[in-house]
Parts: sequence; C-alpha cells; structure tokens
Amino acid sequence: MRYILIAASFFLSGCVTLKTPITEYRIETAMAQEKSISQECRDKSLKIVEAFSPNSLMTLSMEYAESDGRVFAYTQSRWQESPKDALTLQLLKSIRASDIFGSVDTAKSRSKSSMILEAHLEEFLQFYSQDMQSSYALISVSFSFIDTKTNSVVAHKSLSAKVDTKSADAKGGVEALNNALTKVLQENRAWLDEVCK
Repeated sequence: MRYILIAASFFLSGCVTLKTPITEYRIETAMAQEKSISQECRDKSLKIVEAFSPNSLMTLSMEYAESDGRVFAYTQSRWQESPKDALTLQLLKSIRASDIFGSVDTAKSRSKSSMILEAHLEEFLQFYSQDMQSSYALISVSFSFIDTKTNSVVAHKSLSAKVDTKSADAKGGVEALNNALTKVLQENRAWLDEVCK
C-alpha cells in the first residue's frame, strides 16, 4: 500500500506544471501633429499595400541579436501583432494624420486609388553588445510610391533609424523600436510631402 501511495504522489506531482506568464508588447508610434503644407496630392487617393517582410517579421516572436550575429527569441515576451502587420497599421495612421492625400485606404478597400505605397520591412531588431550590458534597436524600411495608371514607380526611398535602449532587456527594446519606427514614419511623411511638390 505504501508503494502505491509513493507511486501515486510521483504521478500526480508530474501533472502539475507552472506556466510562466508571457508579456505581450504593442508596436506603437507617436503621431506628429503637423499637417502637410503641400497641396499637390490633395486631389489624389492613396492605397497602402500590406507591408512585405522576411518570414521572421511575420510572427509574434520577439527576437534579438547578439554581437556574434546569432539571433534568439525572448521566451517571456512577444508581440501582440507581427512587426509586418504593425508597420502597415502605423503607416496608415501616420499618412492619414498628415493630410498629404485626399484619402488614404488599405489595399483591401474597394475604392479606386491614384497612387499606391508599398513598404518593405527589411530590419526590425534589437542588437546587444558583446558583454550583453547594452543594446540598440534598428529599423530599415524601403518605400515605393507607384502610379496606378502606369504601374510605374514614381519615387523610391530607403529609410532606417537606430535608437539606443534605456535598458538591455525586452522592455527597453520595445521602447527603442517604437521610437525608431516613429523616426522612420516621420521621415517617410517628409519624403512623400517632397515627392508631391
């Protein structure tokens, strides 16, 4: 009987597992309040195509790179939405707020548009120093501005931003990535404003 109780206690103790909670982070940018001074594109409509990206930026996995180039994922942190999807949404919000175009819609909209903006998210990563005591965030995005009548690229621009983290951890990386994305979107708005002159 004693052996049965010992065996049962081992069996039951193996059924109980403690799950570490996973923290989800949002990708959000600070919206600039200034409106476009250019009037040239106000009569045009723009569609923003869903961003293109490598497979690693299509998941909720929050990754970081060490100084030797190896890439790992945080085990207790992840994105609420993939960086690719977040870029598309933040880009839409940023350009709508700028008043550069008469209307700004997603590619899923049934409305016709005169221009299309494509975004290629090339880098969205936190990089650690060799001693793992400091890190920085790096974002790189290429934009193509396309005329829908001719299907030709009117303008192309590659933008990137590097921001040091306040803390060498997932939370510090999120804050730095959000700040870097804010910079890229502000530069994108200035570029579109210039293209429309």
